[in-house]
Amino acid sequence: MKLDEMKVQYERSRDGFGSESGFEVKEDAPEVKVNASGIAIKLGLCMAVLALAIVIRAFGGGKNEERVAQTSTNVETTGQEPEAGEAIGTLRYVDAGSVRKWNAPVSSNDIELLRDGQLLRFTALGEEVSACMTGKVLSVEHDEQLGNFVRVQSDTDCETIYYGLETVAVQQNGEVHEGDLLGTVSPGRSIYLKVLEKGAPQNPTEYVDLSLGKE
Repeated sequence: MKLDEMKVQYERSRDGFGSESGFEVKEDAPEVKVNASGIAIKLGLCMAVLALAIVIRAFGGGKNEERVAQTSTNVETTGQEPEAGEAIGTLRYVDAGSVRKWNAPVSSNDIELLRDGQLLRFTALGEEVSACMTGKVLSVEHDEQLGNFVRVQSDTDCETIYYGLETVAVQQNGEVHEGDLLGTVSPGRSIYLKVLEKGAPQNPTEYVDLSLGKE
């Protein structure tokens, strides 16, 4: 008997299973199962990491929006101007003092807007006529229809003209402050107010708080 044939018979008698090549194959199947299980575990981990990243990004974006909103709110409530180049959306701080309206020149419960909204008439309840704003007296003159008038100009090129004065208490080139006496008028007579902004006539009701002119 040849040597190869004796080897095959020996392998069969020892293990009860073999091949003519003398190599066993019964351990190959378990190795395939182990590899497939490893791939499944790796895929599971990848999916978990991806889901976690999506959740973190979603919550992180919300926090960023909240911080931007908080910054805008701080600008509104504190009135602090942002640094140059700082992004705060479309919100900007507005000085509330710049839009405060003036006191009326006389106390009145009869107010009328005339001449296409350019002249405001007050029926005086008292005698005193006061300056609506601080400025320089440009001139003291007389109008044939409206009587004596005083022109006052502020340092912002805003001008107020007071018509109907019976007596005048200021002089040209003098300085007056808001509330200072300009002159007098008899109760029941009319005082007229005109407002100019850089030489252009304005609607006086946008500048004067009419509720403060009533008693």
